Amino acid sequence: MKKAASTFFLFLLLLFLFTACQSDREGSESRENEDTALEQEQATQPSESELQADMENGKAEEGTSIGALMVYEAVLTLETDDFDRYQTNMNKSMKQYDAYMVETSIQKTDSGGREGHITLRVPQPSFTPFLDDLEAAAGDVKARNISSRDVTRQYVDLEARLIAKEEIEARLLGFLEEAGATEDLVRISQDLERVQGDIESLKGEMNFLENQSEYSTITLMIKETNLSVPERTSLHTGDRIKQAFFSSLNGLASISSWAAVGLIGYSPFVVPLLVVGVWLILRYRRHSGKSK
Repeated sequence: MKKAASTFFLFLLLLFLFTACQSDREGSESRENEDTALEQEQATQPSESELQADMENGKAEEGTSIGALMVYEAVLTLETDDFDRYQTNMNKSMKQYDAYMVETSIQKTDSGGREGHITLRVPQPSFTPFLDDLEAAAGDVKARNISSRDVTRQYVDLEARLIAKEEIEARLLGFLEEAGATEDLVRISQDLERVQGDIESLKGEMNFLENQSEYSTITLMIKETNLSVPERTSLHTGDRIKQAFFSSLNGLASISSWAAVGLIGYSPFVVPLLVVGVWLILRYRRHSGKSK
């Protein structure tokens, strides 16, 4: 009876040990499966650089939807005999072609004329006719330089980078909502802030290129020549008399000034000559008196 009880107790002990080992093995496998799943989830979450590369590779070939972008610039060196009249004609042409002024600088020259440095912007379709009107108003074109740049490729690259950045922003926002750990929240927030800054910078560059393409730039270098001077004959009789009177006074004053300067400046020579001359005159008179 005791032997049967011992055998039964040993059987229960072995069964308990087997059950415990099996439970530990299942728990270990469960933890390993959880760790593996977490690693796979982290591995499948792409980094910012990988997302950037994928988006740019997928969008770089799509191109821009607004067509070719050309930037036109012109520099005109002009001469005019009436600066005010040219400005009036220029303002009329600006109103006609919807142009606007960016910068203006006007100063007087030594000859009494004026020189101007004016920068204008005009819609690209009106670039050529507006340029012709500016030249025709001056009459004398000294130099004309026109340049153009194709910025389509540059714009396409910026557009592809912008689309990629916006896709990254959307994914990061999704990761931010699903993140639970504080470290993950901080890391994703930093990446999101950097991506949003890049998006604003790209949009600014694209807007600049669009504006440069939509409006052409014209720089004017204007010089006023052939200034009209009033003739003396156009003065009235009274004015002419006054002018002659003051001219004579100025001439008399000038002669007196030169005489005084000469007398004082050459006094070392003039005074001895005067003394000798007076002595000769007196001697001549004395001899003449004796002879009589």
